[in-house]
Amino acid sequence: MRATLRGGHASLLAAALALGVVVAGTTACSDDGPPPLPEAGAFAAGVCRDLAPDLIETLRLTRSAPGAADGVATLARDLVPSQEKLYNQIGAAGEYARDLERVTTAVGFLRLRVDAGTYEPALLTEVTTSTRQLVERCT
Repeated sequence: MRATLRGGHASLLAAALALGVVVAGTTACSDDGPPPLPEAGAFAAGVCRDLAPDLIETLRLTRSAPGAADGVATLARDLVPSQEKLYNQIGAAGEYARDLERVTTAVGFLRLRVDAGTYEPALLTEVTTSTRQLVERCT
């Protein structure tokens, strides 16, 4: 009887380990990186379509975010044209104005902190998150 219990425990342990390997493999494979960039045509007509090129460009730039300080400084500079265009559209953005302001403010804080030498990765996360949320509202 004791041998049967050991065999049963061994089978149970083997099954649990196999399940753990499958779950770990599935989790590891499910993170394929950021979702694909949307096409401008996928944005709702009107304000969203007007914002589309600069929102897409902001997402594109944040994808290649380098870890080195000089790379982050380059990213901060590269974000300026889109930030300026988006900022200039806040007044006409209607129901999207608050979200648009969040994006431009996030980019602004990232740029300020890069210039001050106090950059933190959470700043880039906020740029990406706020931009992605506005894109999701617009598509």
